[in-house]
Amino acid sequence: MWKSTPQHSWKAWLPTVSLSFAAFIFVTSEFIPVGLLPDIAAGLGQTEAQTGLMVTAYAWVVALMSLPLTVLSARWERRRLMLILLCVFIAGHALCGIASSFGFLMAARICIALAHAVFWAITTPLAARMAPEGKRGRALGIIVAGTSLATILGVPLGTMLGHALGWRMSFLAIGVVAIVVLAVIARLLPLLPSTNAGSLKSLPQLARRPALLVTYLLTALTVTAHFAPFTYINPFLQQVGGFSPTSVVILLLFLGSSGIPGSWIGGKYADSAPGKAMTGALAAMTICLAVLAPLCMHFSSVIGIGALCIVWGTSMTVAGLIYQTRVLTLASDATDVAISIYSGIFNVGIGGGALLGSRIITGFSMEDVGYAGAIFAFTGLVVCLISGLRFRAKRKKDASAGTAVAS
Repeated sequence: MWKSTPQHSWKAWLPTVSLSFAAFIFVTSEFIPVGLLPDIAAGLGQTEAQTGLMVTAYAWVVALMSLPLTVLSARWERRRLMLILLCVFIAGHALCGIASSFGFLMAARICIALAHAVFWAITTPLAARMAPEGKRGRALGIIVAGTSLATILGVPLGTMLGHALGWRMSFLAIGVVAIVVLAVIARLLPLLPSTNAGSLKSLPQLARRPALLVTYLLTALTVTAHFAPFTYINPFLQQVGGFSPTSVVILLLFLGSSGIPGSWIGGKYADSAPGKAMTGALAAMTICLAVLAPLCMHFSSVIGIGALCIVWGTSMTVAGLIYQTRVLTLASDATDVAISIYSGIFNVGIGGGALLGSRIITGFSMEDVGYAGAIFAFTGLVVCLISGLRFRAKRKKDASAGTAVAS
């Protein structure tokens, strides 16, 4: 079993940093089609709406395949499995780079999504497993930092490359970077036998853990709340706030950069005060989404809305990091299976939020997507407060019963 050594503390973090590099390329790949949607549609003779199905299909494949593929690979040595996933990832991007039809491109993206499904099921348990004693939250924060850099650097740079040299070059470039990441992980990641991965037999046991089920519910509510407005943030800022395309890019950078403070805050409090951090994150998200439209309509300042975006994005990052930490804690005997369920629910939330936002825009107006997200975030806050009170009351009752027995 991997053990970190306090004598070489900085070296103990290198394997986790290598996983953060992998998270960077996976997230960049997941969202790069959003920036290149018009280019891909024009290049393959499709409408943007039809091409957008590629994003939806990717999310749903990840959601549906996370659990079965994780169970199938439960006994595989983790370093070997990670390298196989990266090989599949690289092959998928090579196929994207030569795609001549929409169907071919969709098949290549599904290939990448299958690797994605297992990657996120095993990465956070590995990061937590390799972290120095008492530093699990910080380890997950390093992984989240990699995903944040993808939104700040990876997706914008990939989009610029696609505009300049063609969308296929963006996919090929991600594949090339993935080869470098493969070499880094092959060098830095130690041999890690599968431990506590779980199996299908773990599902009934996990289903009997109320705190874990509440965490899954909070994940669904929070991710839906976030992606209802986030999916349409570009047209929202232009139509509701009247921002220019250049200003929108700046605001998206504000939103993307929020993952850095979010990973630091979440990493700091995930182990010491998860309940307070989770409650604060949901409260902040609720407020941000509730005031998003009014502030955009009456206070169209890039700095002001940029600050709001940072708080919004930070709260989402903190919530997600806390949820993952709770899943690992509450399902320490079946971490990979439990995280695969979390990943599936997360992707259902992405698709659900996008669908909710679409319905709100069609049935009501663009400005209402923020309010819809606020409702879901507030519902999550209520669930968080009620469940927290319930679990605290149960602990007090159990403690009183234990005292009575001792007497």
